[in-house]
Amino acid sequence: MTSSHRLQRWGGLAVWLGVAVPIWLQRDQVKPGAFAVWLTAWLLFAAAFWVTSAGRERTRRLDLSLLALQAACVMTLVLFLCDGFEGALLVLVAMQLAPRVSGRTGLLWIAVQSLLLGIAITIHWSLRPALMLIPPYLGFQILVFLAIEALHREARANAELRAAREILAHGSRVAERLRIARELHDAVGHRLVALSLNLERAGHQAGEEKGEAIAMAQSISRRLLTDIGEIVDTLGRAERLDLRRSLEGLIEEIPRPRVHLGLPAGLAVEDPELAHLLLRCCQEIVTNAAKHAQAENLWLDVVQEEGTIEVRARDDGRGAAEVAAGRGLAGMRERLERAGGRLEVATRPGMGFAVEALVPLRRGA
Repeated sequence: MTSSHRLQRWGGLAVWLGVAVPIWLQRDQVKPGAFAVWLTAWLLFAAAFWVTSAGRERTRRLDLSLLALQAACVMTLVLFLCDGFEGALLVLVAMQLAPRVSGRTGLLWIAVQSLLLGIAITIHWSLRPALMLIPPYLGFQILVFLAIEALHREARANAELRAAREILAHGSRVAERLRIARELHDAVGHRLVALSLNLERAGHQAGEEKGEAIAMAQSISRRLLTDIGEIVDTLGRAERLDLRRSLEGLIEEIPRPRVHLGLPAGLAVEDPELAHLLLRCCQEIVTNAAKHAQAENLWLDVVQEEGTIEVRARDDGRGAAEVAAGRGLAGMRERLERAGGRLEVATRPGMGFAVEALVPLRRGA
């Protein structure tokens, strides 16, 4: 039971006790039979109220049945020993209605039970007392019903807000894990492919050329360690990237295919995230060509035009009947689309692969 349910329960029981005080003070002046019926209805109201105010999950039908029983007990109290305060118990019924029915249904319920209260008072006393007592009790019921309904509506909104925050937090964690996975795939994967190719080259050569291949492999392994350290240390920071220098260093590591890099003289991408995206796209293109294309040459051009920057690549490899989008291509496409760009891949058997990646330049990029 929450603190609000506990407060409503004990506050309601205080009202229930207060309503009975006038009757208890004059119980020796009333008929025993009428008092017995009154006492039964009074205790039955308390029992039903105790159940409905517990804050536990029950069926809606059971809750409404118990509330109807409470209203019926109030009418019984009025018909047998009316002291004029029984309408306060209907305010408790209205309080419990708020979280269980819609606003229109609740107001209709309040109107009906207020009308029945007026009829019961008229039967017990006369019409004049009924006309005097019903308006204030009706107003109290409506006030309490609307106030509790507003509180529950606010509580639901807060719960939905907390759920939305949790979903966003979970989405952020998932996005961060995906980002780390892509960084490791793009940076580390490329270095490992280059390392493997250079070691393979060293295994098939001798003399000075073998030494050069081994030296390149050692250099790549050191760069690989540096890349891992940079990913761990600076993954959350957007640092300015020298795209030209990074691309030129990229192709030096790959012995096959031969990469023909075309860069515009005035290439400048100030936005670090965009520069990083372009580097990863080029890295994925070079890695795929080295691993899968069986190509001798790869032409890689970066074209910067007003408002856009485009990476165009083609190789002279074996090609394929269709494009099989692996993890690398899927990640590249997702990154580009998130930046407002697009990725197009074309291939035919014996015609190599052609890749075009276009992304809009951001303001200030």
